[in-house]
Amino acid sequence: MKIYQLSGRHSSLVLAAGGGQWPQFVHWGCRTDLSGEDRDSLAGLLALPVPQAFLDEVYPPGLCPLWGNGGFSANALRGGDERQWAPQFVVAEGVESSGRLRFDGQDEVAGLELTFSLEMTEWDVLVVRAVLTNIGSRPYRLEELALSLVVPATADEIIRFHGRWIREFAQQRAAVTRQGAWAENWKGRTSHDNPPLLLVGRRGFSFEQGEVYGFHLGWSGNHGYRLQVVEDGRRLVQFAEKLFPGEVVLAPGESYTTPFLYASYTGCGLNGLSANFHSFIRDSGRFARPPGNFRPIHINTWEAMYFQHDQTMLERLVERAARLGIERFVLDDGWFSGRDHERAGLGDWFVDGKKYPRGLGPLIEKVRAAGMQFGLWFEPEMVNPDSRLFRDHPDWILAVDGYRQILGRWQYALNLGHPPVYAYVKDRLYDLLSRYPIDYIKWDMNRDLVQPGDKTGRPAVHRQVECLYRLLAEIRSDFPSVEIESCASGGGRIDLGILRYASRVWTSDCNDPLERQAIQSGFSLFFPLEMMGSHFGPQQSHTTGRQFDLEFRIFTAFFANLGFEQNLLELSEEECERLSGYIAMYKRFRPLIHRGRLWRGDTADPGQQIWAVTSEDRCQALVAVVQTGLPDNMLPGRLQLRFCRPGIRYQVEWLNRHPPQPNLMKQDVAISRRQLTVSGRVLATIGLQLPVVHPQTIMLFNIERH
Repeated sequence: MKIYQLSGRHSSLVLAAGGGQWPQFVHWGCRTDLSGEDRDSLAGLLALPVPQAFLDEVYPPGLCPLWGNGGFSANALRGGDERQWAPQFVVAEGVESSGRLRFDGQDEVAGLELTFSLEMTEWDVLVVRAVLTNIGSRPYRLEELALSLVVPATADEIIRFHGRWIREFAQQRAAVTRQGAWAENWKGRTSHDNPPLLLVGRRGFSFEQGEVYGFHLGWSGNHGYRLQVVEDGRRLVQFAEKLFPGEVVLAPGESYTTPFLYASYTGCGLNGLSANFHSFIRDSGRFARPPGNFRPIHINTWEAMYFQHDQTMLERLVERAARLGIERFVLDDGWFSGRDHERAGLGDWFVDGKKYPRGLGPLIEKVRAAGMQFGLWFEPEMVNPDSRLFRDHPDWILAVDGYRQILGRWQYALNLGHPPVYAYVKDRLYDLLSRYPIDYIKWDMNRDLVQPGDKTGRPAVHRQVECLYRLLAEIRSDFPSVEIESCASGGGRIDLGILRYASRVWTSDCNDPLERQAIQSGFSLFFPLEMMGSHFGPQQSHTTGRQFDLEFRIFTAFFANLGFEQNLLELSEEECERLSGYIAMYKRFRPLIHRGRLWRGDTADPGQQIWAVTSEDRCQALVAVVQTGLPDNMLPGRLQLRFCRPGIRYQVEWLNRHPPQPNLMKQDVAISRRQLTVSGRVLATIGLQLPVVHPQTIMLFNIERH
C-alpha cells in the first residue's frame, strides 16, 4: 500500500493505493503534512476487518467504486454490452507531479482504459476529472461515469439547492440519513431547480463556524449527484454528467472526458468555504475575466421598454443614464427583424429596419458619445417557428423525426452540432460584432430541451454543450474586448463550465429585492459577488408585484455587479439626485466589493442577514445589516463583526441617507450616528447596539481603520 498526499494552504487529501486497485480515501480535511515515516507507518494501519456475511475481500469506498469490485449501488461506471458491464481495472501506481495525482487503470477484457486526475490548488479547491478510452475493437456505449469523493461520518448535515424561475439558489437543509440524497437534472441546461451544487458538513455548521465540504460540477448540461452512507459510516459523494441512452458511444480509440468536479473543505464555516471558491475563481486563471480594469455599472433596457423600441425614448434613456453615472448601455430583446413580441423573429439576426432605419450605428454613437459602453442581447441557440430561418430550415432544430417537438416560450432549440447551423449562428454573430463596436453580449437561453435529438435521432445534449463552449471560446479569442454575460431565463445557466467563457451572470429575472436577498445569499456561497448581475428595478417589482423603497432596492444591488433595469425616465428629479449619489458611493466601494473577502454573520433573528466585504488585511469593510422581516424580539441585539482586528481602532461611518426613524419611537443608539470610533476588540467581541428598524430595511456602514 502506497500513501499519496495533496495539500493546499489549509487542507489535505490523503489516498492509499496498492494491489492494482483504485485508491481509497484515507483523509480529506484539515492540512496534515505527513513525513516519509508517517506514510510508511500509515500504510500498515489501513487493513480492514472482514465482517461476517460480507465479501472476503473488502474494498473501502474509493476513487472509482465498481460493481465488478463489490461497489454495488455506488458503481461509478455504467455502460457496455454483455462483456463490458462490470469491469475490473488493473490500476498502475499513481503519478505525482506539482500538486497533481493521476491514476491509470486498464481492463483488457472490457477493452477500456480509465484515467483519474486530481489536483489540490493553493486555494484549497480540489479539482477532479476522468477520461475513459475505448482500447478495444468494438464500440462502447457509455451510460455514466461518476466522479467520487468521500467525506467523514461526522459530516451529518447537507444543504441542497433548488428553486425555480425568479427564485433561484433556494436552500434546503436536512440531516444525512441512511437513505442518502440525490438529484438529477435532464433539462439541457444547468437549471433553476437542480443546480449541480451540494454542501455537506458537521451538524450545526454556519457562516462563522464548523467543518463543511462544498461540491460543484462545472457543466452546463444534464447532470446529477448522489450522497450515500457507506459501510463504515462515511459519506460517498458522486457527481456525473447525465447521458441519454446512446448519447455517447465510443468507437475504438475514442475517449470521453468528464466535466470538472470542484470540491473544497474548510473548518471555518461557510465563510471559509466561500473564500476558497471565490479566490480560486478570481485568481486561478481558469475562468473568464472582463477585459477592462473594472466591471461597469450598466443599464439593461428590458423592463424599461420590453419589445417597444422607440428611438426618441432610447436617446433620452441614454442621456439620463449617463447623467446618473451609469457606464454601460445594454440593448435587450426586440432590436432584430420581426421581433415585436416573443413569438417571432428569433434566428433572424438582422437589425430591424423599421425600428432602426439607419441600423444600430446612430444609437451606438449616442451611447459612446455619452461616455458609455454598448451591449447587445442575443439568444443564438434558439429559433421561433415564425422566422425566416425556420421557414427555410425546419430541419435545423433539436428534435426526433416522427414526434411533435414541444415549444418553450414559442421557440425551438437549434442543433449546434449540425455544421451548417453552427456556421450560420457564428456568421451572424461575427457580422454584427465586426460591423458595430459592441463591448458586451448578453447571451440568453430561454427554454429547457425536450427530446433533444440530432439529425440521426440520437440524443445531442452533450454535443450541444460542447459546441456552445467552442463557439464562446472562438468569440473570446477573436473579439477579446467583448465581455459575455450568461443568462438563461435569469439564473438557469450558472456554473463553472460556462464561466470559463462568461465573466458575468444574470442571477435571476427577479429584481424584487426581498427575493434577491435569498437568491444572492445562495449564489454567493460558491460564486464571487462581482460576477453576479444585480439590478435596481422599479418601485413595484414586475415579477412579484410587491413595492419597495429606493434605498432597499439600491443597497440590495450593491453587493454585486450593480446594474439598472428600471425605466429611468419614470424617476423624479429627487430620485435621480439620490441615485446619482448612491452610484457615486458604489463606485467608491467597488474595488472592495469586487475583490474583497465576503463575510456573513450568524444571527438568531430569522428576519435578519448580515453581509460584509472586507479588505484582505481586515482594515476596511462595507457592512450591510438587512432586516427582511419583523424581528422575533422587541429589542434588537448587537452587531458583532468578528473579522475586526482587536489591536486597531475603527471608524464606523453610517452610509444611509437618514438615520432610522420608525414611527412612534425615539432612539439614540450610537451606531446610527454619522461617524463613530470603536476598537476592533469591542466590535469583534461585544458589538454595537442596533436600532429598531422597519422590515425591508438595510443599514449600510463603512468600517475603516482610524
